[in-house]
Amino acid sequence: MIGGQRVNPVWRRLKAVVLESDDWGLCAWSPDEHAHRVLTDTPEFRSPAGRIYGRSTLESAQDVHRLAGVLGELRGADGFPPVWQANTVMASPDYAGLRPPLFEAASLPVLTLPETPSRWARPGLWDEVRHAIEAGLWWPELHGLHHVPELAWLTALRRGAADAQRAFAHQSPVCAAVAASGEFDPAEPEQVRNANLARAIEAFTRLFGRPPGSLCPPDYRWDDRFEAEAERLGITLWQGRSERVRRRLPALRRLLRRWTWTGVSGARFYMPARIAFEPRGGTAGPVADPRFGVAGAHARVREAWRAMQPAVISTHRVNYAHLDPAWSDAGRAALRELLALLCGEGAVFLTDAEVRAIHQRGWSARALGPRGTLVRFYGPPREPIRVPAPAGSQGVQLREGRGAAAAEISVEAGAAVARLDPGEYLFEWRAA
Repeated sequence: MIGGQRVNPVWRRLKAVVLESDDWGLCAWSPDEHAHRVLTDTPEFRSPAGRIYGRSTLESAQDVHRLAGVLGELRGADGFPPVWQANTVMASPDYAGLRPPLFEAASLPVLTLPETPSRWARPGLWDEVRHAIEAGLWWPELHGLHHVPELAWLTALRRGAADAQRAFAHQSPVCAAVAASGEFDPAEPEQVRNANLARAIEAFTRLFGRPPGSLCPPDYRWDDRFEAEAERLGITLWQGRSERVRRRLPALRRLLRRWTWTGVSGARFYMPARIAFEPRGGTAGPVADPRFGVAGAHARVREAWRAMQPAVISTHRVNYAHLDPAWSDAGRAALRELLALLCGEGAVFLTDAEVRAIHQRGWSARALGPRGTLVRFYGPPREPIRVPAPAGSQGVQLREGRGAAAAEISVEAGAAVARLDPGEYLFEWRAA
């Protein structure tokens, strides 16, 4: 028992780490250096957040390639590399579809990924994302439709707010009105929030070939009614709930969740409290709080393990995609240092969905490209499990895994039926 709560025995022996990273796919803050120069004296760009985020930008193909390279260099205790859970924004405002000065629109026009506004073009980006997904290094999850509070932004534009209109002219939504709210903030109309969530799920499923399993709402702004709507649409796995805005005593809630986490609440599953890792460009950027650097994050990961919980690290895109290449280089170097420390201590890297599956049923399965599945089995030895097979599969073999020689596995009715000893296994599916 920890803090009066029963501990799932699997977390006693499994040093689990989840790398949750927000803002991938987001067309903000600045598309290019010219936009940043023009916007740097607006109120939000002058704010503490603006001094950190002002030159953050949509990731490039090179950003993804280099980040995947860091992940691919390392191996966890199970022999598999760290996996990057990229919480992805699925669309951006269609600036050409909104015409000043009235900005008339029944609803905010958007461009869904891989389309972007003209100044946000990133050649080759989605080829690199697909390569990283197939290598088992990149696992997208959902971070919203466009990350913008529609009512707040359109109201500011229509009222002639100078900062909103200047940013709009450079294809950026960043202004004071947007910073004060969030896409799923309770202040936004409920029908708009619900419609945007449904559109985000549809866009995600179309782009990645599967529905999202996990959700981190932008800016941690949502309410219980939104959770109920997400559940109705099939999303019941939540990130960052202890950070949710407008809840009473947020610091105490984070502390309690750190020591009393149980995960399950009805049909919903809440991930443990996040551990902030925000190197923010190292010496290339503003002086970062040392609690959010390598040493601070490492210490809090160890705390989570002592509490017999998965360690959930939150690290934003701003650390790894930036208009200043030196900033991104420093972010990746800090990440490499942290991950090397964790690998040296026996870490195993999971996604949210794997944490939930292991916590609730003792095993998980994560697709690695179209013909591979990573199966983690920590249940009673030889207990049969059914692993869904990709469409068109006629057979399966174990390419690698601890105890693979003694495993029994066959394909029946669209699934592999396996009897395994505890460990990790890579299933390789054979097509017809």
